[in-house]
Amino acid sequence: MSGPFASTIAQSLLVKLGTFAGQEFCLAWGLEADIARLEKRLSAIAAVLSDAEQKQSKNDKIRFWLNDLREVLYDAEDVLDEIECETLRRQVVKTKGSTSRNVRRFFSSSNMIKFRSKMGHKIKKIIERLAEISSLKSEFNLSEQAIDRSHVLHEETEMNRSFESFSGLIGRDKDKELIINLLAAPSKVGDAHPFVLPIVGMGGLGKTSLAKSVCDAENVKSHFELKMEVCVSDDFSLKQVIQKIIKSATGERCADLDVGELEKKLEEILNGRKYLLLLDDVWNEDAQKWLLLKSLLSKGADGSKVIVTTRSQRVADIMGTVAAYNLSLLGQEDCLSLFYKCAFKEGQMELYPNLVGIGKQIVAKCKQVPLAVINLGTQLYGKTDETEWKSVRDSEKWEDEGDGILPALKISYQRLPTHLKRCFLYCSVFPKDIKFADLELVQFWMAHGLILQSSNPNEKLEDIGLRYVRELISRCFFQDYLHGWFGASFKMHDLMHDLASSLAQNEFLIISSRNHQISKTTRHLTVLDSDSFFHQTVPKFPNNFHHVRSIVFADSVVGPTCKTDFKKCISEFKHLRSLELTNGSEFEAFPEKIGALKHLRYLNFGTSAKLKRLPKSIFKLQNLQALVTGEGLEELPKDVRYMISLRFLYLTTQQKRLPEGGIGCLECLQTLFIAYCENLEDLCEDMQGLKSLRKLVIYRCNSLISLPRSIKCLTTLEEFGISECRKLDLMTIQEEKKGKIQPLSLSLSLRIVIFDDLPSTIALPEQFLQGSAESLQTFIINKCQKIREMPECIGNLKKLQNLEISDCPSLNKRCRKETGEDWPKVAHIPKINVDGDDSGEETSHSEAGSSGTPSAREEDKSAFVGVSTDGYN
Repeated sequence: MSGPFASTIAQSLLVKLGTFAGQEFCLAWGLEADIARLEKRLSAIAAVLSDAEQKQSKNDKIRFWLNDLREVLYDAEDVLDEIECETLRRQVVKTKGSTSRNVRRFFSSSNMIKFRSKMGHKIKKIIERLAEISSLKSEFNLSEQAIDRSHVLHEETEMNRSFESFSGLIGRDKDKELIINLLAAPSKVGDAHPFVLPIVGMGGLGKTSLAKSVCDAENVKSHFELKMEVCVSDDFSLKQVIQKIIKSATGERCADLDVGELEKKLEEILNGRKYLLLLDDVWNEDAQKWLLLKSLLSKGADGSKVIVTTRSQRVADIMGTVAAYNLSLLGQEDCLSLFYKCAFKEGQMELYPNLVGIGKQIVAKCKQVPLAVINLGTQLYGKTDETEWKSVRDSEKWEDEGDGILPALKISYQRLPTHLKRCFLYCSVFPKDIKFADLELVQFWMAHGLILQSSNPNEKLEDIGLRYVRELISRCFFQDYLHGWFGASFKMHDLMHDLASSLAQNEFLIISSRNHQISKTTRHLTVLDSDSFFHQTVPKFPNNFHHVRSIVFADSVVGPTCKTDFKKCISEFKHLRSLELTNGSEFEAFPEKIGALKHLRYLNFGTSAKLKRLPKSIFKLQNLQALVTGEGLEELPKDVRYMISLRFLYLTTQQKRLPEGGIGCLECLQTLFIAYCENLEDLCEDMQGLKSLRKLVIYRCNSLISLPRSIKCLTTLEEFGISECRKLDLMTIQEEKKGKIQPLSLSLSLRIVIFDDLPSTIALPEQFLQGSAESLQTFIINKCQKIREMPECIGNLKKLQNLEISDCPSLNKRCRKETGEDWPKVAHIPKINVDGDDSGEETSHSEAGSSGTPSAREEDKSAFVGVSTDGYN
């Protein structure tokens, strides 16, 4: 992988070495002198890395030197992690309080001396390698630059300027009108069924944006009973395409159904219904695969229509029942309008005529491709320094081969801050067209040490990571952005994915039926074909897995034929940081050998519905920071308390009650999602142990009756949401005091509270609101029909900035501006968004949507839970 990564790895290492210095465990191991020598040697090299990375593109020797350095830095990370792992393991063993012979041996002085000697030897070897590499730097005439170890705050572009802000349809009105006319035309006897219209064009022209705009047009939607949108991408797997269509039509994931069951279900959904289906980004040129899907789609009513977007004329010939619509390049004047919209703030163009002229020259080099225009425009947004504009216009990247897209994207990438470059490239380990969830992606970045502490020591890494996400969105490296109540989802354009893959190719590898080679420098694996991986890659390259740091089993399920192989080889991934089984596996109990992956920080079982039990050894993973349990888990054992580094937990379980002495002991846990637990009646009563919890979301737990009294102890809680818990009455929160049942008194720090779809809740709990009188900023109430009035304490919430009420008939009426009985209670709130009556009338104390928090009426449930619950389907 080329690029400025040695410097970010070195910076991360220096930060870690700095935290090691003086730490009790470092002194206990007797490693303080070794650590100090390593830090000194690394600091000397780090000082010239910025200059080296700028010169490497024109000097192969420097590039090779950086590659060698990067390997040593990775090994240094592994050694420091090993010291941390051993320290955490000893901490856990102490808490168990056992006095067995094995425990006494574990804490014996001879065992400690042996470990100290082993680590000291490894550190010495790394210092020697660094010294050898350092001796070569004088050959390159590199200049030293100051090292910023604090990772200062970075200026953010305005977040309301995402890809969708500009990708609109500038210059595409005629195209849209022609396509709508084709779709709206009445069907005739003898017409092909279903009608299939391909839209063909090169990448970056806006085929997807155009097709979605057509599908969303009112004069199109009115012709169809059912509308569906599916991104197909490279792998045209019949099973996955059917799953995606069903998901779009019904919201059901169907992860546990086989192909036959899926086909039957799709037929039932389409039977006799006139539908409009968008199949986006199709690459399949196998006519037989299309015919199998087409036979299922023919079950819809006459007049059903399919739009296909593709770059391939061959695909259009195979699938189309009418001539393809060929999307042309965007007109030059339209390109200029688009660029100026992206690059200038309102009213700014007139002030900088010189920049307007340079912008025209930049646009000419984009060769009328909208994606190139948008990306470069956003890079220059708000910049008024003529030098910056000229650096884009005169970049040597324009000399690279390409149609205007790739050079433009390379320039955009080149202008990213170093910390964002590495985060962007790591996204290439995930397959194309997946829907990222911001909270999960941040945890993945954290697992690989990509997020560095800012100059504000109180700022959490999760918050810094979310800022990284927002920066990449505002710079249009991500698109299809959807902001939810407790998270956001987005995608990466396939050309952006191509760019990331091309830049990261030396370390990142995709295993498919066509490619199953792996080298010793490979550190990140994407497995598209598990059979090829286990039956070809693993046997042929058994010694090339020790340095692999991440594996994503993407579009494949680890099936029955691979289970034995998986069990055999899992312990070979000795330095694995993240493991994701996106579409699940055939395991009912995961291999016990997972306990040997002591470096593992991120573990995601995806949509696995068959995984009933977690292996006992998993609770030996003291370094684990994020765990997503899958959908079939029967219970989460109390031993989860030994995962002392866990910061993020997404739990789905079949338990009726969460036992005490388990989750409640996770002192580092910051984010807890409890979702799809249909049997869950009670949470654990010892939640007071969650001393770091900042976000708690409970979703689709329809048997949940009440919340525990210990919730009053969550003094660090900032975001709290409950959705689709049909039996829960929030007013059942109570405690016994002097023999009487009294309301629970709370002292919380809540900023955001959301109550959604709670039909058994009859009143708002004043305790939650009054307990956060000095902190609550956003309060959203949706589908709580039995709540009749606002509590009196609402007037005490002086920090409340945003109140949204939707589908709550009594509250809607009582909170109407000026006329509602409860209006005096809420009139002090700057932004109020209240649903109207059955006529659809809406009243708003401020302009609807101006708060930046999406209206409850528009909320997407997958965004509510903040993480991806659909695999990559």
